[in-house]
Amino acid sequence: MSGSSWNNAAAGTSLQSIIDGAQVGDQVWVTCGTYTAGAARSDAFSMRTGVEIYGGFQGNEQALDDRLFSCGPCSILSAEIGAAGTTDNCYNVIYNAQLDSTAILDGFVIRDGYDDRSPTSDGNGLGGGIYNHGYGPSGHCDPVIRNCIFTNNSASWGAGAFNNGYNQGDSEPSYINCIFYQNHAFIEAGGMDSYGVGGNASPLVINTLFYENTSATNVGAMYAWGGNAGGNCHPVLINCAFVNNQATNGYGGAFIADNLDENGSASSGSCTVTLQNCIVWNNNSSTGTGHSFYVRGTGAQVLSLIHI
Repeated sequence: MSGSSWNNAAAGTSLQSIIDGAQVGDQVWVTCGTYTAGAARSDAFSMRTGVEIYGGFQGNEQALDDRLFSCGPCSILSAEIGAAGTTDNCYNVIYNAQLDSTAILDGFVIRDGYDDRSPTSDGNGLGGGIYNHGYGPSGHCDPVIRNCIFTNNSASWGAGAFNNGYNQGDSEPSYINCIFYQNHAFIEAGGMDSYGVGGNASPLVINTLFYENTSATNVGAMYAWGGNAGGNCHPVLINCAFVNNQATNGYGGAFIADNLDENGSASSGSCTVTLQNCIVWNNNSSTGTGHSFYVRGTGAQVLSLIHI
């Protein structure tokens, strides 16, 4: 059967088909190389609940522990299609929906997503690298992303990653041992944006570096927004570093905590960014309002900031 062993390995062009055909409890092992989801801008890879996807294999390993990461991930998920360059690339490298924490992605470079559409709360312009769609009353999206590098992704909001729990939805992904490097937002949050407006968007981020991410406005690396009644945004960051991130015409180089409502007239939601044993260094915003971090709304806060 195609994909049942290294001797019967599936073609690289069928990666998403293999993921779609996997059963709960299956592992998908991916060799070094570059993979694209399709030829249309709307094409993207999608994870699946109960399926673990691992990159970084040479093609002769017999056990998961046989992978060697000494030179970093060598399996690349790319949005590069069409002409060379990013402007005609797929909107998202990965587009996820309706996932729990048994959906695992481990050991990939995630790059070249380019979502230049005007942002909408249901997905346009969001998350060039990975978009986690937990939107709406029945929405949930809580995958686990490990040992991954997000680079050269662009989007209006949350160029590297966007976690969407808008309008009674839920998005609580985990990012472990990851790097967000040189991603760019046309509006805000070059690294990661968590959108818990009227819902919940509260990622767990462990051992992760945000380095040289940029945005045109607001914040260079990370935006956390828990506005509107019932809104919650509570990212927890453990052993992370924010270094050399920049908001070209914004308020915070590293991150913003915000619990303002959408109309900006009240603070009905809740937003707390919790940092444990983290480093925030040499981030910049051109306005000078808050070079590293900025707080919006009444009650939004940053807790346990140890090193600046």
